[in-house]
Amino acid sequence: MTQERTNSPLARALRAARREARLSQGALAAAAGCGARTVWQAEQGQGHLASYQRLAEALEMEITGRSLPPGDHLGTRLRALRLRKRVTLTRAAEVSGISVGTLAAIERGEQGHLASVERLADALGAALTLVPRGQALAFFTAAGNSSAHDAWTTPTDLLDRLYAVLGGPFSLDPCSPGAVLSPVRAGRHYTREDDGLAQDWHGAVFMNPPYSRELGRWTAKARTEVEAGRASLVIGLIPARTDTRWWHQDIAGHAHAWILRGRVRFGGASTAAPFPSALVLWGGDPDVAAAVCRAFPDAWHTVAGRSPGTDAAAHQAAA
Repeated sequence: MTQERTNSPLARALRAARREARLSQGALAAAAGCGARTVWQAEQGQGHLASYQRLAEALEMEITGRSLPPGDHLGTRLRALRLRKRVTLTRAAEVSGISVGTLAAIERGEQGHLASVERLADALGAALTLVPRGQALAFFTAAGNSSAHDAWTTPTDLLDRLYAVLGGPFSLDPCSPGAVLSPVRAGRHYTREDDGLAQDWHGAVFMNPPYSRELGRWTAKARTEVEAGRASLVIGLIPARTDTRWWHQDIAGHAHAWILRGRVRFGGASTAAPFPSALVLWGGDPDVAAAVCRAFPDAWHTVAGRSPGTDAAAHQAAA
């Protein structure tokens, strides 16, 4: 039996859509007017983009991706996203591992190989997938998941306030899509390939970790890096899941937390997140915490070393 390719999101999406429609590869090929081998190649992440799109149309599906601007075809949408991110053709080619000529041809709509298009989209953080024709991309895909991990793109206005708190950029971004694509200004960026959980952290760290089951590993890492003295402080932007084990183990009593008012609008998302968010500060001196309070005056602040219950009791006593 041929082993299925698993590292192509579009291949997995097509296979899932075909199975959801209860079609064999031969039946989908007949519906699309192509050979069965074309279906097999597409489900391995191989072949041409034009063939893949033909199969998607037969399933009444279309390709889209996170934060892709509107356009006449996928190539123009990827070009618009590249320009929005201020990435040059040369840099995009370098990061994606395809030639400048191939990249330019894709942007002109000259199709190209499916694998090349996916590499370009991954380099731009577009996270290509399939959706039913005419349906908007769901929020969790549109703003939440990158091709590398399920990180949420940090809003630049929030980062600007944190730069003002620190008086400049961060030392480290350990949950980064890379220096070119990350919105975080930092001296060093750890990507998924670097594995920020396995590296020592240093200086002032900004952490916007994957919002999945491994989130607790990142909060534990932030706490231990500060306690070990390797990082002077860590500021994390995380979902305000105060009922979780990791919140009680790594945040309550160990870090300052600011529950942000309203819902954060991540990256290029058209809607706000479907959950509340929090800023968490491990380490740092009292002046840093005071500066964060001034930068986010509408947030609910719980103090490091004290539980919310203690804060409430102190407030009632003062009243």
